[in-house]
Amino acid sequence: MPSKLARAWEQVSLRSKLTGLSVAIIGLLLLISSFGTVSVLRAYLQQNTDNLLSATASILAQQNPAEIESRLTAKRLTLPRLPSDYLISVLDARGETVYQIMASEASDMKLPDLDLLDLNFVFAAAGVPFDLDQYGALGEVTIDEHDSWRVVAQPFRDFEGSVAVALPNSTNLELLRQYRAIGGGFGFLLLGLSGLSIWLTIAQALRPLREVERTAKLVASGDLSQRLIERPGKTEIARLNRSLNTMLDSLEDSVSSRNKTLGQMRRFVADASHELRTPLVSVRGYAELYRKGALKKKSEVQEAMLKIESEAIRMSSLVESLLTLARLDENQQLDAKKVDMIELIQSVVKSGSSGDKKLTFTVLTLSGAKLPKDEKIYAEINEGQIRQVLVNLIENAKRFSSTKSSIEIGIGQKTEDEVIFEVIDHGEGIPKQLRDKIFERFYRADNSRNRETGGTGLGLAIVKEIVLLHKGRIEVRDTPQGGATFRVKLPARHDWV
Repeated sequence: MPSKLARAWEQVSLRSKLTGLSVAIIGLLLLISSFGTVSVLRAYLQQNTDNLLSATASILAQQNPAEIESRLTAKRLTLPRLPSDYLISVLDARGETVYQIMASEASDMKLPDLDLLDLNFVFAAAGVPFDLDQYGALGEVTIDEHDSWRVVAQPFRDFEGSVAVALPNSTNLELLRQYRAIGGGFGFLLLGLSGLSIWLTIAQALRPLREVERTAKLVASGDLSQRLIERPGKTEIARLNRSLNTMLDSLEDSVSSRNKTLGQMRRFVADASHELRTPLVSVRGYAELYRKGALKKKSEVQEAMLKIESEAIRMSSLVESLLTLARLDENQQLDAKKVDMIELIQSVVKSGSSGDKKLTFTVLTLSGAKLPKDEKIYAEINEGQIRQVLVNLIENAKRFSSTKSSIEIGIGQKTEDEVIFEVIDHGEGIPKQLRDKIFERFYRADNSRNRETGGTGLGLAIVKEIVLLHKGRIEVRDTPQGGATFRVKLPARHDWV
């Protein structure tokens, strides 16, 4: 199980985590930098002190020990510039102090005991600086002791004895202490400013994520129209926003398509039920009349049987149309082959005009001219489905054409990649406001007339589905002499088949 600390860490906001980690890293770097700087500064101060002591001792060792004090007093002896606190001791061969020259602004400064610095020790030290406390105890080379002194001893060149020059380590310690105080204060200030800057920067950087959160809540509540602001560039946020917008577009399209499909299904079921109920009621009514013996005459029985047969044919046609639409909805793969469109149209026209003496059928070019002999126009299609399209369009034209009228079927190509055919009638025509609706399932511009003429309201819906399956287009326009023209455009070839 995760610890309480881990659980508490999980509850911390991303902004706080990033800010905390960034400040911790900066603080660690500042600490390392501070230790490094202090070490370098300590070594520099130590070296500077040692150089000053060595130079001063070397100059004094060349002087007459009896004249050093007077020369210093008369300023006839040039020495390196010593700090305000220093000690110069002249020692005899046994290490006893002959005299001292002390310069100090502090009266309570504890002086080092130099009596142990006999001549043998001085020769052994060979001018190397060392630390010495007020008790004469030798220490390591360090400046971290407040009461210690840094000492260099040199034997006189021409006289017996030695000279020792000492500087207090407290001077350098004070400089280090001031540096630590200033550096620490500056470091804390820098750390605070860095933390604030990082907090504000991260807050600004995470603002798009809050926008994502807000959008997600609105989408979750049902508002699928929400979109994130498109940001330029290739940043992570820009790519995230584009990806989420693409996802939201797909989601909205899917939900819209689902809702549309559900609506269509409900409408389809309601319309199908209504369409089947009407002929069933008629069949049931005539059957009950026959069963109850209400039909006395043979002519009445024959009429009833004809009505029942007519309604049965109508129901059969409706069921076949429903099955066709169901198969089209289920199977979206096109089984196509190369077909001569002119031959197919002529075959359909011949079958549709057989026994019909009221209408004239003509196959023409798109310009209205007579088709040239042996003309061939090929297209990759499902022959059975396109035959169904032609049959439905011709039947629709026949249904709304007046007696002695003509129906023309035009065929042609404006480009090598597209085949166009038209079914032209000279009937009532279709108002512009209804041209999109006529392809809806069970839609009728005139219900009573369509039922009288045997229409199911599915013929044009089947036409549209088949055309779309072939990656084609269908449009309706007015016939110049009156009526309606259905134009179908199909790809001549399907590379995707």
